[in-house]
Amino acid sequence: MNSSNKKPHNINITKKDAWQIVLQAKNQLSHRKKQKTYTIKYITNKHNLMCTFSIIKRRLVKKNFSCEEHIESMINMYLRLIFADSTPYFIGHLAQSLDGFIATKTGESKYISSKENLEHVHMLRCISDVIIVGSKTVQKDDPKLTARLVKGNNPMRLILDKKNELDNKYNVFSNKDGLGFKIISSKIKNNNDHVFSLPLQKGYFKFNDLKNLLHKLNKKIIFVEGGGSLLSRFFDSGFLNQLQICMCPIILGSGKNSFLIKVHKNIPELNYRQVKYHRMGPDILCDITF
Repeated sequence: MNSSNKKPHNINITKKDAWQIVLQAKNQLSHRKKQKTYTIKYITNKHNLMCTFSIIKRRLVKKNFSCEEHIESMINMYLRLIFADSTPYFIGHLAQSLDGFIATKTGESKYISSKENLEHVHMLRCISDVIIVGSKTVQKDDPKLTARLVKGNNPMRLILDKKNELDNKYNVFSNKDGLGFKIISSKIKNNNDHVFSLPLQKGYFKFNDLKNLLHKLNKKIIFVEGGGSLLSRFFDSGFLNQLQICMCPIILGSGKNSFLIKVHKNIPELNYRQVKYHRMGPDILCDITF
């Protein structure tokens, strides 16, 4: 029996159906004002699915279907993100070994995490409005940053390229969807519609300026995907609303650390508002809300 039901229902949904419910929630949100509860309706070939998500309880409180516990957990995880109050809402994700490394010393990181977590990353991309990565990640890995592994739309890709070093040959810009953008220093002249300019402070963009830009662009869910140093700066600056760390059952022994942050001296002060755990195949996803 699932937590949001008193009695099981005859309609049993699959992970595929659950993802369609999540996508429907994302589509419906753009047409609604802020509410205490949101009702999501999705019509399949056989059934009319309906569920209600509570902002206060941060989970489904009513539904006309049943599903396995991990599927309902998945629905709740994405709906918490979609219906988050803060705008813009920053979420970060990284996959690391048990001993705290995201890559080997040579930079090899494919594939530390499981195919289940990789699919999860593509789902995060799909429900996000913007993906943010640093220029070094693009130069080194040349990622596509699309949601190609799942059904749904690609988000805007925003690359922090303060020196304007990246050209259009990289996958993030050459994709036919035309959703590749970058931010460069305001000291560099620019006439490109796909380039934004912001001032630098001590060699970095100010997060408040970035937040204001995203607010002007009417972007809500911002997925900070990498690399490790960029994610660490977001974390240290207190701009992350949520952080997901995928713990993978491997030990690298050495390599690139997950975080490069200031030293915290008082452990009891490191309290987080909420932590949830999700199975991702052989991996465990630690989902932290600040």
